Amino acid sequence: MSPYKLKGTSGSVINQSFPLGDTFMLGSAADCAVRIDEKGVAPHHAEITLIDDKALLLKDLGSASGTLLNGEAVAEAMLSSGDEIHIGSCRWMLQAPGLRPDRILTAEAVKQPTRIWPRVLLWTSVAAAAAAVAVLKYKPEWVIIIVDTVGLY
Repeated sequence: MSPYKLKGTSGSVINQSFPLGDTFMLGSAADCAVRIDEKGVAPHHAEITLIDDKALLLKDLGSASGTLLNGEAVAEAMLSSGDEIHIGSCRWMLQAPGLRPDRILTAEAVKQPTRIWPRVLLWTSVAAAAAAVAVLKYKPEWVIIIVDTVGLY
């Protein structure tokens, strides 16, 4: 049995799991592995093919409404674990152990977010120190007014 599965996430296939074989057909025809009985779904809409027991290929078989992979229309594309296939109102998530999800494990995705608050604190402290120096140097009489107002003596 193949370790690859399609997990239904919406539409008439929600919460259903479909194990993939060497060739897996999606469409409205009775001979399809997943039958989608909806307007706009071709009899043989799309096909998933196992290549060399280690790669999966998704092909749109010339359907009028198209096949979406991760939100984009495709004619043919290699699949990775976690990919979302969308036909009609049905969506599936590919569960493929061993197929590295390249789009998830990119350097940008694993980069730690930059914390802004240390820089804000630093620059606020620098600005306050500069203001204090300027007051002491150019307006020393303000120090007496501030001390009298606040009562710091």
